[in-house]
Amino acid sequence: MDKILQWFGDRANRDINRARDFWNGKGRCLASMTSLESMYRQLDDMDKMAALAVENLKDQARLPGVNIPTLIADFGTVTTAKYWGGKAYRDSTGENISIERAAKSVDEALAINPKRVDDPEMDAALGIKFYREVCRRLNTSHLWLRAGDLQGPLNTASLVMSDEEFLIELYTDPDKIHQFLDRVTVLLIKYVQYTQKQADNKIAGSIWPWIFQPPQFGFGMTEDMMPFLSPDVYKQFGIPYVKRMTDVLGPVQIHCCGKWGHHAQNLAESGAAIRSVEFWYPHTTFEELKPLADNGVVFVPYISLDKCDGRFKTLEDYFRYLLDNTPDNYRFWFSFVGETPEGCEFIRDCSL
Repeated sequence: MDKILQWFGDRANRDINRARDFWNGKGRCLASMTSLESMYRQLDDMDKMAALAVENLKDQARLPGVNIPTLIADFGTVTTAKYWGGKAYRDSTGENISIERAAKSVDEALAINPKRVDDPEMDAALGIKFYREVCRRLNTSHLWLRAGDLQGPLNTASLVMSDEEFLIELYTDPDKIHQFLDRVTVLLIKYVQYTQKQADNKIAGSIWPWIFQPPQFGFGMTEDMMPFLSPDVYKQFGIPYVKRMTDVLGPVQIHCCGKWGHHAQNLAESGAAIRSVEFWYPHTTFEELKPLADNGVVFVPYISLDKCDGRFKTLEDYFRYLLDNTPDNYRFWFSFVGETPEGCEFIRDCSL
């Protein structure tokens, strides 16, 4: 028997339709909750990952909100950089995955021919293998996949090269940096197209944030270099490649959990199709992102409670503040991680 249908019942299809209606412009907000029970991300043993994923999905089925069965194929932030030959390793804590830089300079980076996106030892293929194995264990065709951590062109480039040298060469050798970013963008586009095809378009987005945005509404990408760059530098070296990806793949869902509000105006004026953005208060405030709100972008807000001087006591407090203090045409996907009493209460109140 199909375990997903057994555990989720008809709510999976119902919630998929709710999400699609939302992305088509219906309603002001949706709310979802993701289980942290039996978490399986970034493990070295794929068999153990698959076993834990089954238990995690079973727990997920009991949670409230828009609740679509989704598998997270997370092998760390180095997923896209590994295609240039850098060796991934665990840091001294044994927890975090880092990478040995494949190149010291942009000249060395340009001399590397990256591996093919379908290389069986790379994370795109490993993610598809993981997805198919969990589908087999659950006897299901109703599972969606969060493909490996799709770092954007700037992020990927800074993980291929020495990051200090990369930042310096933005100023000292910009033409070659553009050449390298062009090559990176080509591979990232192929990466997204490969995973979508191999998963029969059952891609829920990238691994961040934990919302549901299927391929018909675009793709997900991490842009964590934004906080380190001035608006002028990001406009020159970041935005053209974001736009190029959206021109091919459709609207982007941007993850960045740092301070990036200073780029909102340039992003809004870029011509890049932006479907949704994640931000964390107080590092980035909603007020800074108003230019994107006026463009119809959906917001996925979070909060660092230890950084907000007690202004908000819970994530729910911040969510309610946003609903009460923004125009009715501003739209939100509120994502809770792990079961919390306030989350359950808020989700009951938040619907189409």
